[in-house]
Amino acid sequence: MEQIRSRKNQYILHLRALARDKDVRRDAGEYVCDGEKLLREALQFGAEVTSVLWRDAAAFPLPDGAAQYTADAELVAYASPLMHSPGPVFTVRLPEMRLPLRHVIVLEGVQDPGNVGTVIRTANALGMDAVVLTGACADLYSPKTVRAAMGALFRQPVLTCTTDELLQLLHARGLKLYGAALTDAAQDLRCV
Repeated sequence: MEQIRSRKNQYILHLRALARDKDVRRDAGEYVCDGEKLLREALQFGAEVTSVLWRDAAAFPLPDGAAQYTADAELVAYASPLMHSPGPVFTVRLPEMRLPLRHVIVLEGVQDPGNVGTVIRTANALGMDAVVLTGACADLYSPKTVRAAMGALFRQPVLTCTTDELLQLLHARGLKLYGAALTDAAQDLRCV
């Protein structure tokens, strides 16, 4: 296990780039997370953990294939996307997208990463087949979205697509689309 002592270490720079840039996440095929609880959930639900930056020493063993590093608390905090990092900081391979089946929640243009993460967590609790993000939604793998999802990203399939792709998918699967609206003219979904 490599001990990192510099803010200029390539791995530290990589973690910081993943945390701040959607294009870097897409190109690298991974995203960054923080916290022992989240790491345990990632491992429990079969997410591919690609690397871990431990504070001082590894807290528990990892499956083969994950690169492991250690650093002091200050350097772990510097590498973390969180203001007050509990550590460890780790990376997870972007999952392959599975197509939704019947019960899907669609978010269109939801820009707040906390709201996106909360809906993903709620969809998982409700047993939804998938969540679909379309339009100008917050980045699915931004540190704020990942944190708000509280581990549900490891359990809940999420698909990102354009509005046209969504309509094609709904048509191909024979799915109905219901929308939520804050108006007195809205119909109760249970009556449709």
